[in-house]
Amino acid sequence: MNLQQDICAAFCDSLIVRQVPIGFAISTPVTWFSGDTISFYARVEGRRARLEDSGSLLFDLEGQGVDLSSENRREILSGLLSDHGASLSEDDGLFCTDWVPTEELASLVLPFLTFLARIQDLLFLNREIVRSTFKEDLISALEDTFSEASVSLSEALIPALPHYIVDIVVRAASGRIAAVFPATNDASVLRAVIFSMELQKHDVQGVIPFLVYENLDKGAITQQSREIAINSDLTQAIWSGGSAEVMQKVSRNVQ
Repeated sequence: MNLQQDICAAFCDSLIVRQVPIGFAISTPVTWFSGDTISFYARVEGRRARLEDSGSLLFDLEGQGVDLSSENRREILSGLLSDHGASLSEDDGLFCTDWVPTEELASLVLPFLTFLARIQDLLFLNREIVRSTFKEDLISALEDTFSEASVSLSEALIPALPHYIVDIVVRAASGRIAAVFPATNDASVLRAVIFSMELQKHDVQGVIPFLVYENLDKGAITQQSREIAINSDLTQAIWSGGSAEVMQKVSRNVQ
């Protein structure tokens, strides 16, 4: 028994390389999240060549809700690209390697295939990382939108109630204040509801409470909490419906 030969044979027998107009199409036994096998191309131009994906990979990821405009996700992608000697061609949305002499191309195949397999990690970020990313993205957008205002974090706005902490506070030039709660779980939703009730109870003027959902994923927040929030005086918005529209909604209410 020669395990190395057996492994090589099992892998290579499932590897299909065929000639196409741009060079070669390479089909591998490694599967994509959809269940299809991962395929890519070797583009050959004279004596130089590079590896590139089929052109649908970026579209597939974005279709599954991966937002590569997010700073955190962009950093994760940059790390994967750097680790595997790949890059993203912004012009055509292709993941590819550098151009190398054709005789060196074979050495790039395994690192590039590893990259294509690992990029699926962007789909499977655990919920805590996703929540953290959403909150950071929301803070960043508020800071950009209200560049002339004061944006602070984790602040008690009602002196008589120091334990009622607002996640994000935006003090606009008008003097009005946006108290923004990212809806990351049931507890955050209910904190926002209770805070809005305390504003009414203490007759606090000029403070507008906002509850911003990342999306309508029912797995993160229960239907009961959503219903309680809908029936409250909170101004609500959904990040996945358009971050620019969320910023416009906050701006209109604090002008």
